[in-house]
Amino acid sequence: MPATHDVSCTAAALPFGARPPGRSLARRRLDIAQACFVVLASAVRSGRLAPCVGIDTAILGVARLRQRHGVDAMLLVAVSADAGADAELARLRDLVRALSMKTHVHFLVPGSTQVLRDCHAAANVLVRTPWCAADVALSHAALACPLPGAVIPPRDAEALASHLARLHRLSGLAQAMAINGGERPAKLAVPDNSALQ
Repeated sequence: MPATHDVSCTAAALPFGARPPGRSLARRRLDIAQACFVVLASAVRSGRLAPCVGIDTAILGVARLRQRHGVDAMLLVAVSADAGADAELARLRDLVRALSMKTHVHFLVPGSTQVLRDCHAAANVLVRTPWCAADVALSHAALACPLPGAVIPPRDAEALASHLARLHRLSGLAQAMAINGGERPAKLAVPDNSALQ
């Protein structure tokens, strides 16, 4: 499955220049334009959707990516079906409306493994933007996968937008990150997350 994992508040690159198998089909199933730069923020494995998962940072980052960098981008937000997350989902939808991003942010509750696979296949980039210690630890654990990632400061939507714009602009960089992703885990130390709590 063509997906990436990331750290802290991280933008992780998929090989943007290359099309992974199934991307075109996945985008047709999800009604996404083939030329669009698609960012996936997944809260499916984070447990309950809560502010510390940082989906608002992803929303703000993609809004800035569109407005300040002129990238035709959209955000897919994959969330678990959880009645306890209604208040957070409402807050995020309000943010989307306030930013005039309603047509560029899609919230999906994957009802099947195939829908989740389609989300990953359709995406150019997967971002994890947590700011609480537990979620950051999960992101660091994901570095065990041989996949690319780039660490940016927590809650920094501007840094996220700038990094995404760079990946969009330099497709070769995204490919290099994907190729070299497997070498990164051994080189990175897990930081002290106490400052994030």
